[in-house]
Amino acid sequence: MQSLRKFSPRLALGGALLSLLLLPASLFGQGCVIARGGGGALIMDGNGYLEAGEWQLSFDFRHFKSHRHFAGDDEQTQRSDNGTEVYNSSWFYDFSTTYAFTKRWNATLTLPFVYHDRSSMYEHLGNNSGQRFHTQAAGLADVRLTADYWILDPNGHHKWNIAVGVGVKAPTGDAEVKDIFVRPAGPQERYVDSSIQPGDSGWGYGVQIQSFAQIVGNWNFYGNGFYLFNPDDRNSSTGFSIPDSYMARGGVSYTLESVKGVNLSLGLRTEGVPGNDAFGSSIGSRRPGFATSVEPGISYFYKKFTATLTVPIAVHRARTTTYGQLKAGDAAFADYTINLSATLRL
Repeated sequence: MQSLRKFSPRLALGGALLSLLLLPASLFGQGCVIARGGGGALIMDGNGYLEAGEWQLSFDFRHFKSHRHFAGDDEQTQRSDNGTEVYNSSWFYDFSTTYAFTKRWNATLTLPFVYHDRSSMYEHLGNNSGQRFHTQAAGLADVRLTADYWILDPNGHHKWNIAVGVGVKAPTGDAEVKDIFVRPAGPQERYVDSSIQPGDSGWGYGVQIQSFAQIVGNWNFYGNGFYLFNPDDRNSSTGFSIPDSYMARGGVSYTLESVKGVNLSLGLRTEGVPGNDAFGSSIGSRRPGFATSVEPGISYFYKKFTATLTVPIAVHRARTTTYGQLKAGDAAFADYTINLSATLRL
């Protein structure tokens, strides 16, 4: 199992990806472009594969602050020049429990919680008012249950393997949160923006993949991805669409010899919301788009504990067209996100 120990903390990064979203809220998109859904908690850590009957507890945290507006690939710099940009500050907290039925089969239940603060002008007295106001939303997001299966027998494959998974997302998060908006006619209670609603009000179904491979020596490859299918069309009360979402990431990791239990990684990550759902209707108000990031990371594992930090830094952001729309509107994206994860095997 020595080779497996060298790269498996990268699987913790993969687990962070998958547990963040149905995997975000791991969710999770960037700012106004909200990616929900995704995968289960990691099914490996620094100690290798989970054995039959073992439990694993996971905690994942994600934070970003979006304010850079894009329409298509073009940044709307006039928004910041005029001080009219929208700020979304979002915090995601996922608590997951994984149980291994066998060394190849396991299931994960994830309870996600969110807190959002949104600051804008246009939603209140208008961009010409010079006055900025805040709306908030917080609470339980959409609960996820996933199952994963290693394609190759773990007993004979310590240097590379692929796991595939399926999952379901339940509409447990409140998708109709209201707050007070300062309007010209006076304060009004209205639905907060779709990007900060804790839930999306629809049942979702996801597929996901995890992979690893030892390249040579202390160098290893990791890859993860998911797609969340949301076949429902929109929330009838708010008019907000219930969109699909996706995430993919991959890269290389290196095990330090000078510092025991520490791995460094570098990869690419892309995530977003498509303009059209794969199944079902795509009607309703949505902000499709994607962000591609360079993702450096560091992991530490000791006995049954693993901790991971990654900071994806955006290198390409785009607000794409909505269903039935010929020209893309604009949406706010973050410059970077902070992702932390910790796991404990029982």
